[in-house]
Amino acid sequence: MDYKPQNVICQNCKTQFTIEPEDFNFYEKIKVPPPTFCPGCRMIKRMAFRDYRVLYRRKSNKTHDIIFSIIPQESLLKVWERDIWWSDEWDSLAYGKDYDFNKPFFLN
Repeated sequence: MDYKPQNVICQNCKTQFTIEPEDFNFYEKIKVPPPTFCPGCRMIKRMAFRDYRVLYRRKSNKTHDIIFSIIPQESLLKVWERDIWWSDEWDSLAYGKDYDFNKPFFLN
C-alpha cells in the first residue's frame, strides 16, 4: 500500500509527531495499529518496566540535548545520553585518580 507521511498529535503530551511511510509498512507487516503516542512518550512507557517511580525530562550535561533520566535537573550529578556514555567521544581516564599501592585501599 502507498502511504504518505502523516502528522499526528500525541494523546499523552499533545505534541505533534510524524509517522513516515516506512513506519506504516512496518506496522502493517507486524499487524499493529499506528502509534498514538509520540516517540518520547512511547520511550517513557518502555522504560517503565525498570520500576523507576519518576522519570525526568532534563538536559544532558554533555550535549545539552533534552533526555529522560531518573536524575532530576536540579541534581549535582552529571547525566549524559546513553550513546555518549558508551562511545569513545570522551576519555574515561580523565576521571581517574592516582593509586598508591603502598597505602591501604580506603586511604587512597
